[in-house]
Amino acid sequence: MSDNKLTTQSYWETYYKAKHTDKAHIVNVCSFYASFWDTLISEKNSGKTLIEIGGYPGRYLAYLASEYGVKPTCLDYNSNISQIEDAFKTMEVKDYEIIRADFTKHQSEQLYDYVVSNGFIEHFENYDEILDLHCKYLKPGGKLLIMIPNKRYLRKIYGYLCDYENLKIHNLKCMKLSVFNKFANRNKLKVNTLQYYGGFPFAVHQKLNFFQKVIHKGMRFIFKGRVNNYLIKHPSKYLSATIIGVFEKPES
Repeated sequence: MSDNKLTTQSYWETYYKAKHTDKAHIVNVCSFYASFWDTLISEKNSGKTLIEIGGYPGRYLAYLASEYGVKPTCLDYNSNISQIEDAFKTMEVKDYEIIRADFTKHQSEQLYDYVVSNGFIEHFENYDEILDLHCKYLKPGGKLLIMIPNKRYLRKIYGYLCDYENLKIHNLKCMKLSVFNKFANRNKLKVNTLQYYGGFPFAVHQKLNFFQKVIHKGMRFIFKGRVNNYLIKHPSKYLSATIIGVFEKPES
């Protein structure tokens, strides 16, 4: 497969350089998506297997293993696995596997009951090809959860004004529900849920000049609190932060 990545390994090693293994932080971030985890994993403590594609720094895997009793595997090409190990230690998860490999080249030795992919496919030009590769990890009857940011519409304008470096490493072409419906049809997957979710994400990833600070504070004032609480209950493709889909592979 040709290299169609919009990011580099060094980018991600720098991006997650800070610690992300505080227990309260892990639970707060991951439990926000509780209803989707429940759709993905219908039975707790079943001992079923779960792999996260691009799983660094491990907080989602550690949370799911702790909360749902799955056996977690992290597939990521990051050279530093200490944060992944720390996340599992924080959530008191002892039985896990870490595979250090490039997803686009790795040949899986097993199939999994659950596959999770969070903030991954949008960093590739060939996102359809990357999506299809996820299915090679999924057992018949297994489920796949894919979550990506929604940076179109107002978030795109906001990104150009206040978060451009981050915006340009994302492929906005994949941020449509139709992309995932076509993916499901192409791979004969059942769509259990597919929707926009969350409030407007006003956080940025760069230092701001005076003009940008004014815009950022204005957006924070508008969306923090009631407006974002409303959007969580009533998602909008124009404003909500995320696209989330849960798909199921037929038994045969």
